[in-house]
Amino acid sequence: MASPSSTKYQLLPHCATHAEGLIIVATCDGASSVGQIGNEVARILTKTFPDKVRMCCLSAVAAGSKTHVDIFRKARAVIAINGCQLMCASKVLREKGIAPTYEIVVAKEGVDKLPTLDFDEEDVQRIANKISTEFIQKFQQ
Repeated sequence: MASPSSTKYQLLPHCATHAEGLIIVATCDGASSVGQIGNEVARILTKTFPDKVRMCCLSAVAAGSKTHVDIFRKARAVIAINGCQLMCASKVLREKGIAPTYEIVVAKEGVDKLPTLDFDEEDVQRIANKISTEFIQKFQQ
């Protein structure tokens, strides 16, 4: 399959090069409703604030990738979006010596953790708005 033209896609700032000026997001992408909401919220925040917010690979951090750990350490701020009360995103970051600047647990925001990859778009928008209002907009001031 041929590679699609990059002009069709919103290209993001390279997180390793621009981390100092970015809010970097680590998110749960677990195989449940709340994990999928966390991932979708991170995508929306990245696309809404493309010069300020950038999701980055939490799996690479967990695997010990020095490049990815350094991205989070250099970031202007770090958001951890946890799907459930296990708080895996926050724990992975802390295990690598990275303290999240802002944390949220989707399952504590009125969303039931269900064994499904489906989710309600209204929950996604509500949580994205909460993070934007409580942290991103205030942090940028």
